[in-house]
Amino acid sequence: MTLATLFVIVIGIQLGRSVANLLAGAGWTWPDANAGAFPSPIGTAFWTSLPGVLGGNAEAGLPTPVPDDLAGRGLVWASLALTELSLLAATVWAGVWAYQRWGPGRMRGMATAAEAEKLLGVTRLRKVAGIVRPDIYGKHAAAAAAPMQRTSGDHTEHPGPQLGHGLSPWLLDGRRTKEER
Repeated sequence: MTLATLFVIVIGIQLGRSVANLLAGAGWTWPDANAGAFPSPIGTAFWTSLPGVLGGNAEAGLPTPVPDDLAGRGLVWASLALTELSLLAATVWAGVWAYQRWGPGRMRGMATAAEAEKLLGVTRLRKVAGIVRPDIYGKHAAAAAAPMQRTSGDHTEHPGPQLGHGLSPWLLDGRRTKEER
């Protein structure tokens, strides 16, 4: 983790110098990959030019011939500061995101937004509305919507269990056992 952070800082130094030169009108500049004594995939000049770039020298490590209109010391430092701050913010954001995603405090077993919509969302509720609220959306919802008129003493239809009766289906009026259906 520390090596990756240091590498991002080093990349930011060279990137900041290149942005400063681009803004000054010299075009995109990058250290010479073929210069130097020791082999490096990025190039030796990438590493050996770091002190010069930090000192504000926009020419350090660039291949010859050096472009005209290189950035001045102030522009190099301002560009370095903005580039490093941007990379620091991006690195912190990526670290926080990775920690929340894979760290020890991550949420386990959570559904994605699409899965939650599929299982619990409005689309699913509309699909199963007749089961969830049969009184409103069921097959006989129109008949149930009309209020039932009753008169006093009308015991032809019992809305629920009666006193003295258990909840067994053969004891409730109008209920049939499984075999009778």
